[in-house]
Amino acid sequence: MTELETLITSSLPKFAEENNLYFKPKTLEDWENVWDFGEFNANIYNHGLHQYPARFIPQLVRKIVKTFSNENSNVLDIFSGSGTTILECKYLGIKNSYGIELNPFAVFMTKTKLQNLDENSAIQKLDKIKSLFFDDSYNFSLISFKNIEFWYSEKVISALSKLFDIISKITDEKVKNFYLLVFCEISRKTSFLDHSGFKMYRSKTKVSSHFEPDVWNEFYRTSQRNFELLKENNKITMNNDTNQTLVYGDSRIIHSEIPEHSIDLILTSPPYGDSKTTVAYGQYSRLPWQWLSQKDDIIQLDTNLLGGSTKKLDKSILNLSEKLKEQVAEIENVDDSKRSNDVIAFYNDLYSTLKSATYYMKKGGYFILVTGNRTVKKIYLRTDLIITEFAKTLGYSTEKIYSRNIINKRMASKNSPTNEKGKTVNTMMTENIIILKKL
Repeated sequence: MTELETLITSSLPKFAEENNLYFKPKTLEDWENVWDFGEFNANIYNHGLHQYPARFIPQLVRKIVKTFSNENSNVLDIFSGSGTTILECKYLGIKNSYGIELNPFAVFMTKTKLQNLDENSAIQKLDKIKSLFFDDSYNFSLISFKNIEFWYSEKVISALSKLFDIISKITDEKVKNFYLLVFCEISRKTSFLDHSGFKMYRSKTKVSSHFEPDVWNEFYRTSQRNFELLKENNKITMNNDTNQTLVYGDSRIIHSEIPEHSIDLILTSPPYGDSKTTVAYGQYSRLPWQWLSQKDDIIQLDTNLLGGSTKKLDKSILNLSEKLKEQVAEIENVDDSKRSNDVIAFYNDLYSTLKSATYYMKKGGYFILVTGNRTVKKIYLRTDLIITEFAKTLGYSTEKIYSRNIINKRMASKNSPTNEKGKTVNTMMTENIIILKKL
């Protein structure tokens, strides 16, 4: 039995008392073979308060964290997104967990999911919000941001502006954030957005049919759903004495909030490629964040994420991975250098995140990445192998690579690599779980 198999086997008793919302492996074979979790609900507890593209599955996170850490461990997610990893760490009683995230909306979402809020405090406020919303004498100002009239009807802008004003005046910060997160979800539902993907297109059907959603009804229904999720969340976090540190920043650089050589487990799911051709997190988050901040800075977010810029391109990264060098050459054989430069820029940035993450890692700690292999110019990029080659240069051994089908991870079935409306391709439907160990 290998060292990894011994570790997994020794962790199995931890799953014996697991509730039925999570996977309960009984044998080593169970643990190694089950990764899809298609029969499980991903929107449990506070995980379901708001959706997010390509979101981690709680059952996947739970399985890994429970196996590779304990209550006294320090756990980090360097692409924390909507907070699944650190929220699961809170549920499991992990003393210290950390997240790094560059999307301000995702940071707000995570902080709201993590806050300790008595559900009754939130529930009691709903009647007051309703009373003010239907008070015709209530004075408020219309919210304005770039292209707001393009995405909403005048009636919806007025209703959302009024609702936002009412929520913003709630004095209890936690209750206010709870309702602002509800507001964020309905700000997408009540827009002209086509929800078949994560990039921003207007739905021709909505526009032609003069789409006029009932803002209050959407808000009320989403609030009721979130009350129930919060109630269940509070049953398991009531006496929880844990710490979660969320860093709003870039995972390519080192952050002082996370001590050097302090982390036992890094569990993360990096982007599969640059946002221009894969999941556009900034576009997905744009409308909610524009309402929250009344700023347009998030429009530039996707260019600031991995592979977002090819300026000052450093091709020396090709010397750190034979597989990457080989595949870049294949792309250049069928296309000009533009697409190969995009690929190099992405892997350059990905390597920077691995290098910075290594600063935090303890010797003997595990670095586990869940990632996918995308296709560029019909060439299947082996991100899994490229990562293992990068990792070797940083002092890691590759313990094993598992594969999972993407069933209930929230992703569009098609995307638009060229960002041109109507030109779509199938998205990847499998992921790899790469288990590295720091030597």
